[in-house]
Amino acid sequence: MLDKKALRKEMSRCRNRLNYGEILRSSQRIFDRLCQHDIFRQAPVVYSYSSFRSEVDTREVNRRILADGKILALPKVLSKERMEFYRIESMEQLVEGYMGILEPGPDCLPMNFCQSGLIIVPGLAFDRRFYRLGYGGGYYDRYLSGCPLHSCGVAFDFQMLEQVPCETVDYPLDYIATETKLMERMSGK
Repeated sequence: MLDKKALRKEMSRCRNRLNYGEILRSSQRIFDRLCQHDIFRQAPVVYSYSSFRSEVDTREVNRRILADGKILALPKVLSKERMEFYRIESMEQLVEGYMGILEPGPDCLPMNFCQSGLIIVPGLAFDRRFYRLGYGGGYYDRYLSGCPLHSCGVAFDFQMLEQVPCETVDYPLDYIATETKLMERMSGK
């Protein structure tokens, strides 16, 4: 098994091979699958993210969340150790932030920590134990630890691996959605 750094590089390379049309089509299939599931339909609040580069694209699902009358929360990186979610009422509220990623602007209000709902989690690789390989900042693992949110990683099928390296600080997800399946971890949440 590759170490985290080497695996991040390899998975980034694989994902960056996708063209924009492939990303959009596959992302649509992933979110069609997720949006049909009760975990999404019953969530009053959806904590999503602003997709960046070759990540699973969230622009359309974020618009759908708003159109469905749900509360949409997106992350803002506040420091090297801290990420918080802010309520978005319009996509026009987003401004360029950390690393050029769109994030909530100054008129967006912070969410109370971990209101009930669903959090959609990006990543570079995922495994059948529901662990994910992120970008190395630990933002999502810190946010999810002790949090009552249902978590769902979103990934292209090729991002599903047999096993990703993990440590005791890594947090397993409750669900993973790909183009072809939605997997559920039996967690007791």
